[in-house]
Amino acid sequence: MSHDSFLTPQTLLTLLTLLTLLTLSLPAIADAEDVMTKLLPSASCGTGWKFDGKPVIYDRETLSDRINGEAELYFPYGFHRMAAARYVSDKNPAAGMDVEIYQMGSTLDAFGMYANYRQKEGRSASAGTDSNLSGSQLFFYQSRYFVHIQVTGSDAAPADALAECAKTVASKLPGDRIKPPELLHMERSETVRGTERYLPQNLLGYDFLNRGMMTEAVVEGKELQMFVLLGTTAESAATAFERYRSQLTGAKIEPGGKSATFLEGVDPLYGPVILLKRGNCFAGALKFSAKKGIRTFLESLCR
Repeated sequence: MSHDSFLTPQTLLTLLTLLTLLTLSLPAIADAEDVMTKLLPSASCGTGWKFDGKPVIYDRETLSDRINGEAELYFPYGFHRMAAARYVSDKNPAAGMDVEIYQMGSTLDAFGMYANYRQKEGRSASAGTDSNLSGSQLFFYQSRYFVHIQVTGSDAAPADALAECAKTVASKLPGDRIKPPELLHMERSETVRGTERYLPQNLLGYDFLNRGMMTEAVVEGKELQMFVLLGTTAESAATAFERYRSQLTGAKIEPGGKSATFLEGVDPLYGPVILLKRGNCFAGALKFSAKKGIRTFLESLCR
């Protein structure tokens, strides 16, 4: 046997170190899964809906096994783990209520996922920080958790049962019901409640507009859409401003009050736009039919 077939002390030490790290990580993974499992109601999720089977935990590697085709939507929002369980109806054994609890990166991320799924025709179920009940589905978020509850196997949509289950789940979730401060910043008289969205990347489809809030608004009686970038510095806001200018036709720059700079032009995808840069703030308006009041509105966002 040659000398090369034996492990050197250095190689052996490296292997032992890797094995130790792996062994230490296993309890941490088990603890994380146990924490997620405990968030699910263990006996029933509301009156007449009893726990069926056992909970299942999904991570980034296995999430597509549960929601194939949608898993990638969750990853930019800091998805960590998801706990799923099924509850069956006492009155109709064929009917099931599926509960999915997603642990996201932050409260803002959880809101972002919630905003992606809520329906305009939905109504509040008074669960979590905000909730949306439509047909056989209910969505809500609380702290860094996004929750989806759906009834299957029944033609009737038991709204009361969905709402009761949601409140049961919400009572087990850690954290408070305070909205993310970025969302509170968007709550003003001009914005349309329930249309706010958080995009963690590629706002408007542009890679230079990264992380921002969007919402519908009504300014001087006219509908429009607006956005504001998040986490910008004066330098990054200026860079995004110039990058956007290069996309526009008929671009025109004009100074505003208190060191503000306005940019107007025609976006190839969205038509006329009005953009504002002031310090580290960069905001914009699009899809409008009249300009009146828009500059004042944007300046109120970038005070």
